[in-house]
Amino acid sequence: MTPSDAPDHFSRRATASQRRRQQILDAALECFAGRGFAATTMADIRKLAGASTGSIYHHFKSKEQLAAQLYLEGVRGTQAQGLQALMRSETTEQGIRALVGAYLDYVRAEPKLSAFLFAMRHADFMEPVEGELSRMNRTALETAAEWFRARITGGELPEIAPDVFRAILYGPAAHFARRLVAGQAETDFEQAKRDLADAAWYSLHHLLERRRPGGRLDHDS
Repeated sequence: MTPSDAPDHFSRRATASQRRRQQILDAALECFAGRGFAATTMADIRKLAGASTGSIYHHFKSKEQLAAQLYLEGVRGTQAQGLQALMRSETTEQGIRALVGAYLDYVRAEPKLSAFLFAMRHADFMEPVEGELSRMNRTALETAAEWFRARITGGELPEIAPDVFRAILYGPAAHFARRLVAGQAETDFEQAKRDLADAAWYSLHHLLERRRPGGRLDHDS
């Protein structure tokens, strides 16, 4: 291998390594979904992934570490899809509706991974990655902060505590999403998505109107 070939060689190796890592993650998700986390072994995952023992342990030291990384991958995917949808939005209403829609679209596209996220948030294997998860969440919030701050300052969204804001935005959608991945949703998906986007937007808009001078909340206070 000549010096000029070295960058391509290492790039191909890195790509192959990343592909193998993803195959292992995909296999783990299939095993966890089919067998349950507790019953799944690293041997089960290795066999389904078609990986060698050395390869699987090169990427992940234990089943718990693998599961934690799978969880983080799911969160990254959800955040990326939501942020992309938000940043493409031209109006405040479009942005709020886009966030709800992007979240539900992700859940429908990734039902097994979404079910894993719902079930495993407080699993013991999450403890070592809590710091990384917090950093990911903080980065996602900071990325969206300017969009929201401009609309709060401009009087287009109410200024409320972030946890309450997220509950209004995602609470009903998350409830439906849990039923969706459990196969218990009774409403047509597209109809549910429209209704839940309506609920988020009109809840925030109504709260904003109540807080305006002369609004009902202003009189009640």
